[in-house]
Amino acid sequence: MTNKDKFKRAFSALHTSDSFTLEQEDTTMTKKIRFHKTAVAACTALAIFAGTATCYAADAGGIQRTVQVWLHGDQTTAVITVGDDSVTHYSITDKNGKQLQGGGGVAIDEDGKERALTDSEIQEHLDSPSTDTIGGKLYLFYKDQKTDLTDKFDADGLAYITLKDGDKTLYVTVAENGGLQSSTKCYPQKSDLPQEWFE
Repeated sequence: MTNKDKFKRAFSALHTSDSFTLEQEDTTMTKKIRFHKTAVAACTALAIFAGTATCYAADAGGIQRTVQVWLHGDQTTAVITVGDDSVTHYSITDKNGKQLQGGGGVAIDEDGKERALTDSEIQEHLDSPSTDTIGGKLYLFYKDQKTDLTDKFDADGLAYITLKDGDKTLYVTVAENGGLQSSTKCYPQKSDLPQEWFE
C-alpha cells in the first residue's frame, strides 16, 4: 500500500459538512454587501454635500469675489457678486462696514444679449480716473495719484491732465462740473464731450 492509498483510507471516514462551505460563502457575501452599503452611503453623503454647496453658491447674492481697487488714492477691496438677475454688483466698505461706494451693471454682447460683467471689467471701471469735490476743491483721482484741479481750468471750463502709470499714459479732459473723459491717444476735445456739462 502506498502513502497515497493510506491517506485516502484514513480520511475517507471523515466527511465535511455541506453547510460549512455555504457558511464560508455566506460570510464572504456578507462582507461584500456591507462594503457596498458603506460605499453607497459615502457616495450619497458626498452627492448631498456637493448639491448643498451648489445650491448655496446659486443662492441669492451669488458667489462673492474680491478685487483690489483704488478709491481716492488708496488701495481698497471691492466685493463683487453676480445676482440672480445676472447683474454684477460691487460694493466698497470701510473698516467699520459702512458702504462707501456701490454699483453694478451688465454688458451687452455683439448679438444684443445681456451678460454679467466680469471681475476684470468691474476692476477696470473702478480703477479708471474719477473726480470728487472735497472741501470745495475739485480733485482728479487715478490709482495712487491725486491732482487738485481748482486752478487748472481754461476759458472753456476744461482742464487737460496727463496721467502716467508705468508705460501707460492717459490724456484726461475734465469739465468744471466734474465730468471727465480719457483717452490713451489724445485729449478729448470740447466737441467730443456731452453738451450738458456746459449748460
